[in-house]
Amino acid sequence: MKRKDTLFLIGFILVAIGIVMFFKSTRIQSWGFYRFGSSVSTGGIVVALILLDIILYVATQSKVTKILFPILIALLVLLLILGTRLSFHGTLLDMFLMLVPAAVGAGLLIKAVFTKEK
Repeated sequence: MKRKDTLFLIGFILVAIGIVMFFKSTRIQSWGFYRFGSSVSTGGIVVALILLDIILYVATQSKVTKILFPILIALLVLLLILGTRLSFHGTLLDMFLMLVPAAVGAGLLIKAVFTKEK
């Protein structure tokens, strides 16, 4: 196995270990659509726009509606992520022990990707 491949493999393993440890210490308090000022549910608006886009695409076969659909789906996913409340259960030392392997692994991955073969 080449040195570049070894660096990549070790970096990938370290990043995976760090992410798994971080996710094990994170709790989801609540999830839902992001709300502006706790009154307007943006998810409902985006879902209505997606349905309207599908209807318009079926009716007109327009390129604009074909391009707009993945953008609206990405916006819907983003609103779900923004509406999720997470809490971290652990000490600062726990956080440090989780993020250091991920940072070292990311550094090894970057080094492996940008290293030229001799």
